[in-house]
Amino acid sequence: MLLAGEAACLSAALFWAVSLAMFRGPIGRHGARTINLAKCLLAAVLQGLTVLALGQMDGLLIAPARSIWLIAVSGLVGLTLGDTALFASVARIGVHRALLLQTLAPVFTAIIAALWLGERTTGLQAVGAVLILSGVALVVAPRREVPLSMPADSSGGTAPVALNPGPRSWALAGSLLGVVAAFGQGCGLVLAKVGMEQMPVLPASFLRLTTAALGLAIVGLAAGRLASLGRLARTRHAYTRVVPATLLGTYLALFLMMAGIALAPASIAAVLLSMSPVFSLVLETVVDRRPLTVRGVGGTFLALAGVAVLTGV
Repeated sequence: MLLAGEAACLSAALFWAVSLAMFRGPIGRHGARTINLAKCLLAAVLQGLTVLALGQMDGLLIAPARSIWLIAVSGLVGLTLGDTALFASVARIGVHRALLLQTLAPVFTAIIAALWLGERTTGLQAVGAVLILSGVALVVAPRREVPLSMPADSSGGTAPVALNPGPRSWALAGSLLGVVAAFGQGCGLVLAKVGMEQMPVLPASFLRLTTAALGLAIVGLAAGRLASLGRLARTRHAYTRVVPATLLGTYLALFLMMAGIALAPASIAAVLLSMSPVFSLVLETVVDRRPLTVRGVGGTFLALAGVAVLTGV
């Protein structure tokens, strides 16, 4: 199937952007860890039913122990740690900035691959990393934005817009959490890629989600906060936002990501999976009616150019 892996990666990036926009309200009300646990539990159940319905459970049962451990750890690092940090980052700095920080994931992937797999880093890859860091810094650094088009104020004139609200410490915490999320994604991708060499995509996706949900449940139990999951289940947001966002951004997108990693060249997959900030930029402009800014557009495409250079596209 020509370009099937590339199409899967691009679709996953779009679904992540849409689902994160849907998750933002519930995250603010119920907390990042609760929403992450809810979406991992629901998606794991759905993935498990899909594996059983398609008769692919043998792919998990006969997999080598090394593959099982690698994919399980990738779930803990990429979803338990990474997604919780990403959700907390979204609550502090918004969807676009949080997703843009995810373009750092290929940088972490390159570093981990060099340390673990012995892959050599070239000068061109170093240039790509610098471009990514420059693009991220351009957008995330706290500063008054300069809109490409100024919104009208109440008097009919135009008013400057600062798209970096809240205390600077709050924004700094959101940025640091975004970096942690990028590390989780980058490390998780390396682990999953190696683990899927001897395990089909769907059972691997199910194992990754299940391990992540168990990790979050253990943390929640230790912290005495599992009751928050029950409170979430009794709210309207659980069924109007969390369930649809989970179906789109976790159940479908995670499978598409795993399929894209397996079918597409690693460099192409990394670039296409990093397209979420572009989609979120469009969503914020169209849905939230936020004006485009020079820094927002320039930094986003500079970071994506860095991803392309880093991965050798």
